[in-house]
Amino acid sequence: MFISEKSALLMVTSDMVFPILLLWMLLMAEVGWRVGHYLSKKYHVQKADSSDTFLAAIFGLLALLVAFTFSGGSDRFDHRRELIIQEVSTISTAYQSVDLLPSRDQLKVRELFNQYVDSRIKIYQFEGEPTSAQIESRTQTHNAVGDQLWKEVVNAVGDTQYPQKLVAAQILPLLSNMFTASENQRLSVKFHPPLIVFQLMIVLCMIGAMVAGYNLGIQSQRDWFLTLVFVVLMTGTIFIILSLEYPRVGKISLGNFESEFISLKKSF
Repeated sequence: MFISEKSALLMVTSDMVFPILLLWMLLMAEVGWRVGHYLSKKYHVQKADSSDTFLAAIFGLLALLVAFTFSGGSDRFDHRRELIIQEVSTISTAYQSVDLLPSRDQLKVRELFNQYVDSRIKIYQFEGEPTSAQIESRTQTHNAVGDQLWKEVVNAVGDTQYPQKLVAAQILPLLSNMFTASENQRLSVKFHPPLIVFQLMIVLCMIGAMVAGYNLGIQSQRDWFLTLVFVVLMTGTIFIILSLEYPRVGKISLGNFESEFISLKKSF
């Protein structure tokens, strides 16, 4: 029942996550119903007056946890989009400032800028589902190009004669802002709630389904419509939450914003 981060990534990338969660919750509801029905028939167990209080507590806790994780996931997703926009903006501004350098150095620096944007575009471009190791490898390549770009610009500024050096040096803080934006965007991908939060949410969903089934079982009643509605809604909500938390590999994508790097490259 308890999931690891690898399992969570598998859940958001697999097309089987929705039916698997759906079947598990239906199974727990059926188990609860059979237990309740058995106790009702053999021991004449009846619904206790306080059972509604327990049900309200369980589903209230589940609702609170779902609201907390959904709101947090949505906020982090929006923040990642804002960081991508900021990264594109800082790269564009830094590229324009290449004009401040001496003409003899501009061609080499512009070539490195093109390599820098190309390596950034390639970080999350995969034919299949990317692994953490693949993304990390491409990120290191991207950072290496950034280091080379920084050294080239520093050398170009250092070789510039005074007072033109004062003008050329204005590109350095812009480059620094560009690298900071890139690092902030990279780190934002790793910001997630503790895994125990997702584990608890799934456990509560299973318990809620089982308790709801048990409550119907001791009354010897079945309500497949409400059971299916509850199971489908909870399964879909969990799937959306995980997709928001892992947009690089999930079904909810940042592709529309990542495409801005391609548009930026075409403008160079």
